[in-house]
Amino acid sequence: MNNAADAAPAGSQASGSIRSLDELPGPKGLPLLGNALELEPKQLHRLIGGWADQFGPMFVFRVATKKILTIADAEVIQQVLRERPERFRRWSKIEELGAEIGADGVFVAEGEKWRRQRKAVMYALNASHVRAFIPRMEEVVGRLRRRWWRSALSGAPVDVLHDLMRLTVDVTSGLAFGRDINTLEERAEPIQKHLDKLLPAVARRQTALLPYWRFLPVPVEREVAVAVKEIGKFIDGLVAEARVRLEAEPERRAHPQNLLEALIVAHDADPDSTDDREIPGNVTTLLLAGEDTTANTLTYMIHYLKERPDVQTAVQSEVDRVFGMEEQQWQDPNVSDRLHYIEAFANETMRCKPVGGLLFMEPNEDVQIRGVFVPRGTPVLVLNGHVGSQEGNFADAKAFRPERWLHAAAHPGELHNTKAFMPFGAGPRFCPGRQLAMLQIKMVIAMLCRDFEVAHPTDAAPLEDAYGFTVGPTNVAAVLRPRRSLRFGVDLDLRVGDRRADRLPISFADRRVADRRGAQAA
Repeated sequence: MNNAADAAPAGSQASGSIRSLDELPGPKGLPLLGNALELEPKQLHRLIGGWADQFGPMFVFRVATKKILTIADAEVIQQVLRERPERFRRWSKIEELGAEIGADGVFVAEGEKWRRQRKAVMYALNASHVRAFIPRMEEVVGRLRRRWWRSALSGAPVDVLHDLMRLTVDVTSGLAFGRDINTLEERAEPIQKHLDKLLPAVARRQTALLPYWRFLPVPVEREVAVAVKEIGKFIDGLVAEARVRLEAEPERRAHPQNLLEALIVAHDADPDSTDDREIPGNVTTLLLAGEDTTANTLTYMIHYLKERPDVQTAVQSEVDRVFGMEEQQWQDPNVSDRLHYIEAFANETMRCKPVGGLLFMEPNEDVQIRGVFVPRGTPVLVLNGHVGSQEGNFADAKAFRPERWLHAAAHPGELHNTKAFMPFGAGPRFCPGRQLAMLQIKMVIAMLCRDFEVAHPTDAAPLEDAYGFTVGPTNVAAVLRPRRSLRFGVDLDLRVGDRRADRLPISFADRRVADRRGAQAA
């Protein structure tokens, strides 16, 4: 650290005495082990959130002799995130672990490598590309709709997270890679089952005392190794297909149609400055990011629909008002903007159930954070999700109230600190997939609440949260009951097991979307 003034921006407070990490509060650990034995990976978010409530906005815990500074103050977190990538970076161990699972893409990249990859990702996920993909997204949501109608007819509960992970993988692969893998309608799910192994592996490994998986191939780690290999084969196929398209249509090199094509074009233009792992690394990164975060948030929203009939009624009223009985016209860019309550509902869900609420960082140089000297390379864990549940940031913070997002401007006296709401991060590394995620959320919730009432199954297990690098729900099953007969649409041959059920008219935004194999008369 050159001088205190130079290191002060992260949280300011440059004047006065400077404290060391050892002077901060924190949970008492064991000699040599520190708090390592307390860090149950699946409950890491609850444990550290509880420590934040106990020890305050800045505290330290230890894994062996490694000190981990933890920040639960919205202002300081915002400052740290704004000072990336120059002063702060993602924890170097995350970059290492990402490479081990083949996800060494833009999420873990730093410096010039990050800037180069970020440009391609931003291009592929910009507003014009997302808008152009809306008809294909409607097709994928239509598949989910048919799947849920079959469940509604049979009375079988829906495995919500399972179905939504399929949906998000299909959407991501279509937009980012130009491949319709259609996991929603395929009985086999090899990619899905392999993807599910990767992020939990990172969650286990990031706080492990030793890299046991490198020399002790326990069964769960052998499964991870198999998953990495199989996903690699799948991605090699995607890259080969994209190269065939670029060869057949050379004009696509000037105007790539998706992220994969943009990455290949950039690599081929300057192969000496790019790593061969960047292309598959970013494909894996986008598959994981699209699957986990959006699917988990949607699943939490459906949980709240079951728990809160008033919220479900409010969403149904808005959908009926905006769409009526007409076919949904998502191509109209203003439709999404008219779903104010659904957006408020999504925001409140992400505030109360943050799926990406723990970010591991480290400073690139010696810095001072709120009067605390932090040496270069010190792990810094920011609780960007936990701050949203603090009473000092939101009025009645523990209550689930979507209306707070609609009435905040009309009630300036009510505490509503939007700087403590960071579901997509903040600063230069703000999540580039925000528009895609919000559009998926609105399309799925609008479809669900237009067609169905959502209820708890009999003897449903209580909701539980589990940390697997992101936080996700378990035990979310739902019973869907048709709200009414639809007047428009095409007849689909909906099957319940091996017997044919009654044919129902089900509307789709584009009649071409209808599965012609299922739409044929029996």
